[in-house]
Amino acid sequence: MELAYIPSPSRGVLYLGPIPLRGYAFCIIIGVFVAVWLGNRRWIARGGRAGTVADIAIWAVPFGLVGGRLYHVITDYELYFSAGRDWVDAFKVWEGGLGIWGAITLGALGA
Repeated sequence: MELAYIPSPSRGVLYLGPIPLRGYAFCIIIGVFVAVWLGNRRWIARGGRAGTVADIAIWAVPFGLVGGRLYHVITDYELYFSAGRDWVDAFKVWEGGLGIWGAITLGALGA
């Protein structure tokens, strides 16, 4: 018996001109926009000023991205700083690697 399922896409990247947009990045971007939109609605419903959540997100999101990358580089340092490796690869974010705990920590600091 075959259960219903959603098939995986044939490729995980969509090109916007010369810029590749990967599936996981697209999900993160959508998540940020939905979180800001929903957070703003809830903040206003509790008597807060409109736009406060977006003002905080302007700082929290970039700090979170930097924190996520730093956490990944620190916890997997051998990928970047061991013998035969190039430490400059630590800056190549397009090759992947984010750590959620670093993103939460530095994102909260940015907020």
